[in-house]
Amino acid sequence: MDRFLIKKRKLSEELPDPYNAHGVDVEELPGPSFNLPNVEWWRNPYTSCLMCSEKLSNESMVPSKLKRLLFTKHGFASEKPLDFFKRLASDQNRQASKFIKHSTVSDKVQEASYAVAELIAKKMKSHTTAESTILPACCEIVKILFGEDFEKEVRKIPLSNNTVQRRIEDMSKDVEFHVNEKLKAAELFALQLDESTDVTGKSQVMTFVRFICDNELIEQFLFCKDLPETTRGQDIFNLVNNYFTTANISWKFCLSVCTDGCPSMIGHLTGFLALVKKENPDIIFTHCFIHREALVAKSLMPELNEVLQTVVKMVNFIKSKLLKSRLFNQLCSAMDSEHTQLLFHTEVRWLSRGRVLQRFYELREELLLFFTCEESKYADFLSDDSWCAKTNWDMFDLVKNCHVNSDLTNLILKSLHLLHENIKKYFPSLDVSSLDWVKNPFIDSAYETALFTTDKESELIDIKNDRGLKLQYSKLVEDIARESKLKKIKINLDVSSFWINLLHEYHKISRKAMNAILPFSTSYICEAAFSSMNAIKTKNRSQLKNLEDDMRVCLSTIRPRRNLIMKRKQSQISH
Repeated sequence: MDRFLIKKRKLSEELPDPYNAHGVDVEELPGPSFNLPNVEWWRNPYTSCLMCSEKLSNESMVPSKLKRLLFTKHGFASEKPLDFFKRLASDQNRQASKFIKHSTVSDKVQEASYAVAELIAKKMKSHTTAESTILPACCEIVKILFGEDFEKEVRKIPLSNNTVQRRIEDMSKDVEFHVNEKLKAAELFALQLDESTDVTGKSQVMTFVRFICDNELIEQFLFCKDLPETTRGQDIFNLVNNYFTTANISWKFCLSVCTDGCPSMIGHLTGFLALVKKENPDIIFTHCFIHREALVAKSLMPELNEVLQTVVKMVNFIKSKLLKSRLFNQLCSAMDSEHTQLLFHTEVRWLSRGRVLQRFYELREELLLFFTCEESKYADFLSDDSWCAKTNWDMFDLVKNCHVNSDLTNLILKSLHLLHENIKKYFPSLDVSSLDWVKNPFIDSAYETALFTTDKESELIDIKNDRGLKLQYSKLVEDIARESKLKKIKINLDVSSFWINLLHEYHKISRKAMNAILPFSTSYICEAAFSSMNAIKTKNRSQLKNLEDDMRVCLSTIRPRRNLIMKRKQSQISH
């Protein structure tokens, strides 16, 4: 019965012997020779016909079926010699290798395009810089050093204005997604935000976050978005809250918020801080400590404030008109004065007021002569010695040398007392000694004023008695001291890395320490970012629509993952 059964053949039986397929003598077949040993078709599971590219099954790879295919479908080639078919096979292999090479070149070109776009964003340059300057310069350099063939390859890099814009947008989205994922994975984060206007007058809200990632304390750009209408606390809160909702970031993980003291931020009822506390009552608010000198201007007594405003008007009277400014310059040069120009006053920065007053007081005689010639009312102020004494920036030096009367001394003292009260308002008193254990957990006095629960105190005692941690802390202090000595500047001790490394081993006490380390103390990063914004969005680029993308790629400490971005893009070269 076995001879009537159709048995299933094994795969090894289906594959013909490469050196003698089915025992047929290929030399005896008419037409072109089917020299199968030289055509290693059995290594390729998708064998196809050289003439029509039709895919052939394994059962078709026998001389008889191949011969039938040749005579029935490609009869015109039945009398062709074997070299004809070898040439066809060689041409197809050459085309395949050329396609692979072309694809590889396109990938490299695309990677170079992303690298240049990232560099442009980092340097805050216009998107047209790549096509107008960088690409021609690279072509000239490569042509001189390596020849014209390599120059042609460089010219394939797509660097048009729109291309660079798309590249920056792709990298910005990748960085934003990556940052949000890290932010959600972190247990706590601190928020820093500020509001300012760009060159077109639009109100821009800048935000940064600080969180722990991979045992490092990271300060990262979050977003920069414009407020289309008003800049109330409700508007700012809605902007930030909508971003958090879209990114699935919870307010309960926000430890602190640092911003300036404008009413829209710190208002008790409708300010940004009040609205945030409704979402997280335990959130900590820290007032920016950079411009603490600005409180002096708000604390001046009316008499001194009027003097300051009059000085500003005098300066503007001269500096706002080019002719008067040139005449005053010539007057100062004729009188051999040390300075020939007055300084403008900037409302935002208090230190500029000091420089304005100092320069004004040094040029008071030249100013008196100039205003007298102009027949201006300001000459009467400069003729009054007591009024001029109030413009002197170094008031304490005047008091020391008794150059002012008791009335002016009382005004200064009242201003200082008022300043003291304002400082208490903006910067409430903090028991700094209760945080000594954060700076140095190995001294006994650090535990006297600190309040701990039993489990936290137990962990802190274990840290104190750990000799290895003590040596690690001592090495950290020595490294800081050595670096300070080399740079000849004082470097504050940064204990954040010490406590971050203990988060897993001593979680509770380390988390309490990070609650004191993580919050921002100033909004310096936001103010520096506004400077970058002004460099990116200039008068010539006032219609820039993707400001946030440029800002994120420029200011981000987390670099875009170009390999992942390129996998989602089709490689193309510039034509």
